[in-house]
This record gives sequence, structure tokens and C-alpha cells, in this order.
Amino acid sequence: MKLERTKNSINNAIWGFLNKAVMLLGPFIVRTVLIYKLSADYAGLNSLFSSILSILSLSELGFSNAIVYSMYKPIAEDDSKTVCALLRLYRKAYRIIGIVILGVGFILTPFLRFMIKGSVPPDVNLYILYFIFLFNTVISYFLFAYKTSLLSAHQREDVVSRNTMRVNACLYVAQVLMLIFSRNFYLYAITIPLSTIAINIINSVTVDRMYPAYKPVGIVPDELKQEIKKQIYGLTIGKVAGATRNTFDSIVISAYFGLTMVTIYNNYYYIINALNDVFLIFLGSITAGVGNKIVTDSEEENYRDFKKFFFIYMWLTIWCVSVLASLYQPFMKLWMGDKYMLPEISMILFCIYFFHLRLGDINYVYYQAAGLWWNGRYREVVEAVLNITLNFILGKFFGVNGVILATLISMWSIFFYSSGLVYKGYFKNEKVSDYLWSCLKFILTGAVSITLCYIICKCIPNGSGAGIRIIFLFCKLIISSAISFAVTFLILRNDKIFPQAKEFVVGILSRRKK
Repeated sequence: MKLERTKNSINNAIWGFLNKAVMLLGPFIVRTVLIYKLSADYAGLNSLFSSILSILSLSELGFSNAIVYSMYKPIAEDDSKTVCALLRLYRKAYRIIGIVILGVGFILTPFLRFMIKGSVPPDVNLYILYFIFLFNTVISYFLFAYKTSLLSAHQREDVVSRNTMRVNACLYVAQVLMLIFSRNFYLYAITIPLSTIAINIINSVTVDRMYPAYKPVGIVPDELKQEIKKQIYGLTIGKVAGATRNTFDSIVISAYFGLTMVTIYNNYYYIINALNDVFLIFLGSITAGVGNKIVTDSEEENYRDFKKFFFIYMWLTIWCVSVLASLYQPFMKLWMGDKYMLPEISMILFCIYFFHLRLGDINYVYYQAAGLWWNGRYREVVEAVLNITLNFILGKFFGVNGVILATLISMWSIFFYSSGLVYKGYFKNEKVSDYLWSCLKFILTGAVSITLCYIICKCIPNGSGAGIRIIFLFCKLIISSAISFAVTFLILRNDKIFPQAKEFVVGILSRRKK
């Protein structure tokens, strides 16, 4: 089966963006109401528990990614028997993983109080709330989460996005109403696992309707099982590095500076994470298509796509970070006020962090689609150890800035090595130096665009009233977007990839219009 890659990618992107719009606006409103109706400490608890349970979810060991990758070939070859066997293996593994997470979650319970400096809200029981969040984390493993692998492998993430969007829209409305009228944090928390259960049931019914031929039956051949185990080992280390990069930040800040600072940090990180999720929609919409194309097309053709995608993606990144640097602080002042703001240098570090994340994204899509996790096992170990160590050291001496610097230093320490993995493992006839020169070109272009946008928009006043501030924010958005596009176009228009990227974007827009 050859997937309709372009069509599926467009559908995935559109529904992904719609879903993400709901998932950005909804939590933003809920978080705002939570802070103003209760206090910053409640939002800090929410962030802390989410971070702890994200680390527990490492028990998943990247199994879902390995299973989806293993499905690419049998789906392309219409081998239903192997797909069914993989589905059964996935279900069994997920139930075991759920038990492990639940057990470790209970073991961590006595240590919760040591992760928080200062007091907790007096009207809540720390342990009851933790168990609600823990239940939300494990419930999917015992229900039907394994079935969504079929949608991912068939490049139908748009189906998941539609279902998730509908349930989450109801969730956010319910949470806001509960916070406004009852101010009861327990009711707010209970709605989270209820929505998780609803999403699992709806996705299960959808998968059964779309792929009735696939049932969790059969035995995976030993050779394939060994290959999956190998990929899981590489993925596990990668997930550990990802967890140290994000979730340990909140734990370290909570232990050193208390729940209020966790809230302030996570308000800023919320913006970065929201934008990150938007970019991940694009990546998620093409990953299965890339995996399918790696199976069916030549390395040379895939490398042309790689360069084209990277060019388009980094152009969007430069625009996004230019706007972010111009609007970040004015928006935070409008949203939360001076009381919950970080210094300018912290904002700049967040922007650098976001840009660096985007720099390696397309490379990682091909790394993931080609199943090269085992090849990258050492880089993840180095990043994880460095990040955890630097988090505690730099966080203690430099506060929030030290925590962000720890992440940046650990990421840059393995950037050059990790960039070459996809070349050693798949693009064997191409030079990694070409990719690194492209990265340098985008870094310099981004530096010019971001600096100009920041300096010019800094000269524009923020205004006094809320309405005036929104108008000035909109003006800064228009001005920074125009400057970024002009700078990027002038620098990159002579790049040899520019005509191909332009043709691809025009083709996508024309197809969507039809």
C-alpha cells in the first residue's frame, strides 16, 4: 500500500492546527482563570505533578515509536498478518507498562513533600491530587491507546486530532466553569482523567470502523521482535534525554525556589511549548509519509525532500522567533502583569532555546523515520547526564537563567555529533558538512532578523490600558513579520533550494484550494 502522502500530510496539518488552536487557547484560558481565581501555587502544583508523571512515563520506553516504525513496511506491502501481530504485542506491552508506572508512582508518594520548597495551598491534600494525576497517566495504558498506532502508521493523525479537539473543547469549558463557580481544585483535577477516558473510547471506535481487518492477534516473528527491542533500547535513552531537557526543570525550580516560581517559569515555557506543539504538527503530519517514502523511494529522492523541507521549516522558524522576541515581554505583561514576569535576559534565553530546538527537527524526522534510534544511543546519554548535572549546579547559582542555560549547553554539546547520525545511517552518499553549513546560514540569517525585529519593536510603546496594549501588540506583530520576511527573502532568495521550496509551497496551496 502506497500512502497518499501529500494529501494525508495536508489533512494532518490542517486538523492538527485546528486541534492545536483549541489546545492552546483552552489551557491558556484555564491557566489564567486558575491563577486569578485561586493562586499561582495551584498552577505550580499542576506543573510539578505533570513533570513528575512525565518522567514516570519513560516506562513507555519509546515502544509506540518502535511499533509504528515497524508497521511502515508491512503496511506498504499489505502484510495484514504482521500488523495484527504487532498490534497484539503493543497491547500486551502497554498493560505491563501501565502496571509499572502505577507501582513506581506509589513508591514516589512519600517523597512528594521534599520536592516543594515552602508551603502548599492549605485547602488541598497533596497526595489525593497526586493520585488523580497518576490515574490520568496510567489509564490510557489499560484502555485503547495502542490502537492509535494504526492511525499513525497510516498517516492519519488528522483523525486523532479531530477526536482530541472535540473532547478537549468540552474539557476546557467544564474546567473554566468549575473554577469560576466552585473554585474547587479537586473538581478541576477530576475532569482531566475523565477526558482521557473519553478520548480513548472515541479513538477505539474510530479505529475499529476504519480498519476492521486489523485485530490484536498473532505472534510477532522472533527476528522482528529482536529488532523492535533494539530500537526500543535506543529510544529509551532518547526519551530520558527529552525528559531531562523539559520536565526536570520544574522539579529543580520547585525544590530551590517554590511553587510560585514554578508558575512564573511555566508561564514563559507555556508560550514556547505552545509554539513547539504547532511546529510538531507539521513534523507529525509528514513523519509517516517520510517513513513510507524511505521504504518505497530512493535515497537521492528522499535527500532532495530533506533539503526542501529543512529550507521551508527554518524560514518559518526565523519568522516565528523574530515575532516571539518582539512580543514576548509585552504579552507576558498584558497577560500576567509585572508580578509574574522574568527579566529580559530570561526571555532571550527562551528564544535561543526555541530556535535551537527547531534547528534539528527535520534532521530528527528522517532519523526517526529511518529507525536510527540505536545509532544515537550515546548522544542521548551525554545530553541527559550533562543536563541533570548542570540543572542542579547552574540552577542553584543563577536561578531560572541557570536552568535554561543548562538545557542549552547540554543540547549544543551533542549537536554536531547528532547531526551526522542520519547521514551515517541513511544519507550515506551525502556530506554532513553541507547540512552544517546550511545550519550556520540559517543561524546567521535568524540572528539578523531577530535582532532587527527586537530593536525596532522595542522602540514602539506598549500602551497603558488593556485595549491599547492589544493594538500595539498587533502592530508589533505586523512590523516584525514584515521585517523578518524582508530580511530572510533578501538573504535566502539566491539559495539553490529556494526555487524548489517555492514550487512545493505553491503546489500545496493550489492543491488545498482545489
